[in-house]
Formats: sequence, structure tokens, C-alpha cells
Amino acid sequence: MFKNLLAVTLVLTGMAFAQSVWDQYPPKDATPIETAPREDNVANPSPLESNDNSVYSQPVNKKVSHVEKKWYIGDSQATPEAALALLKTNPEAASELSTSKVFYYPALLLASAGGAAVGYGIVAWIDGRSNIGQPLTLGGLGAVGIAFLLAHFSNNYVESAIEIYNKSLGYETSLQVKVVPTPQGGVALAFAF
Repeated sequence: MFKNLLAVTLVLTGMAFAQSVWDQYPPKDATPIETAPREDNVANPSPLESNDNSVYSQPVNKKVSHVEKKWYIGDSQATPEAALALLKTNPEAASELSTSKVFYYPALLLASAGGAAVGYGIVAWIDGRSNIGQPLTLGGLGAVGIAFLLAHFSNNYVESAIEIYNKSLGYETSLQVKVVPTPQGGVALAFAF
């Protein structure tokens, strides 16, 4: 009974990590906010300038920030979909967001598989009937570790997209120190100002 409960707990932990990474990205059918020049047509105001309290009522020239899993446009809290759609209006920031997904999807897959491997491996290791428990547990921990590393790279690209977008609006950027992958397959320390 305890072994099964432990296995389920570890699998759910791996899935919770995967879900926390997943929540950072908008759905595929999300529509980015358009920044086309406004024509002076008072009868049809732009959705960005309407007087309602929707996400689209936020002016485009507001700073975007991401603090402790919460997104902000200016000083107002916003949905992740709205903030990411606003970031996609800048082509360079959109490219960084696209690159972040290259690291995100493998991280999601490895976190799920690693969590399942750790859960099953610990049960098999404690049970002692099979000799695959220890290697499966250690392999699962390795997969989860790689998933955390890939998620870190993905988050770096999201933060870079935020900095690029804010810098395009004239806001000062902060100093960032990042660990990034190199084209040769290594890892490098990068400074962003």
C-alpha cells in the first residue's frame, strides 16, 4: 500500500512540474494583439483602446513583466495569454518565444517520463523482486534533472523576449546573467544588459 502511494505521489509530482511549465504558454488558438496604425474612425474604436475592462483595453506601450508566475502589463495583472500575445507583436521577442518552446516541449516530455520512471523504479527497488528498480530510479532522476535544465533554458528565452519587448518601448533593461546552450552543444555563461 505504501509503495503504491509513494509511486503515485512521485508521478503526480513530475506531472505537476510539467503542468507548471505548460501554464506559461498560451493556447495555439490565441490571437495576438494587433498593433496596426489606428485610423481615426470614432465609430469603430480599436479593441486596444476600448473602455471596457478586457485585456485588450490595455495600451500597447505598457511594460510587460513576469514575477513569480504572474504576468503584468504595466501595473495591472494580466493573463499569460494576453502578455504573451503582446510580446509576439515584436518580431524579435516572438522569435525568442518560439525558441523557448523548442526547449519547453522536450522538458515537458522528460519531466513526465522521468517522474513515471522514478515512481515505478522506487516501488520496484523497495519491493526487491526486480533488479531494474535502482537503474530505473536513477535514470528517471537524470531525466527529471535534464527536464529542469531544459525548462531553465526555456525560461531564459521567455525572459529575453520580455527584455527585448520592453527595450523596444524605451524601458531600461536589467542586467541578466544566463546559462545558455551553444551551437556546438555546450553550455555558456551569457550576460545581457
